[in-house]
Amino acid sequence: MTTKEQTTRSEGRDAVEDTARPSPRELILYIVIAILVAVIVYFLPDIYFSFYLAIPTAYLSSVMLNGLGLPLPFVVDWANYGVFVGNTVGHSYQIIKDCTGVQVIAVFSGLIFPLPRGTWRRKGLAMAVVSVILFIANVLRVVYEIWLVEMGILPWELAHYPMSFVLGVAGVFVLCLVAIWLLPGFIETYEDMLFYLFPPKTKETTT
Repeated sequence: MTTKEQTTRSEGRDAVEDTARPSPRELILYIVIAILVAVIVYFLPDIYFSFYLAIPTAYLSSVMLNGLGLPLPFVVDWANYGVFVGNTVGHSYQIIKDCTGVQVIAVFSGLIFPLPRGTWRRKGLAMAVVSVILFIANVLRVVYEIWLVEMGILPWELAHYPMSFVLGVAGVFVLCLVAIWLLPGFIETYEDMLFYLFPPKTKETTT
């Protein structure tokens, strides 16, 4: 078999996998597994995963803030698993689990990996790209919120919670578009759910 034939056959398998409509049972199983995967990713590595994800988040945030003229150092309290932008005593911002974006990673892991459509190669690529974009966007969010506070534009209460919600919603929307683009069959799976829940009415013909 030539390389061209192998590529054509592989693309054919991908096309079949992307267009074949899952059965209602497969969709129900997908929903159950998606919830389980999201819960496991979010809670299982709780301390260590969020701690080690907070380290590069805080480090890059500190570098960018210093570049903006705000001398806030990067500090790690290894004994208590604390990660800070600023000094641990006095003026500082702690990067906790919810600041790392791990909850969004958990949700997208649940949405992508159990998907009944798409190959594992495509799923892995989509998850990798989504995770990288999410990490970069999350660092920019942290920098922006701290910058707003340090410049006296907004108090922390307004810069953090409402701003995080607005930016989070916009970010999830963009990540969904990325997943749809990289993983054919992603949006079609949810269209299938609507198809089974609200089947199209057939037109009655009269003779």
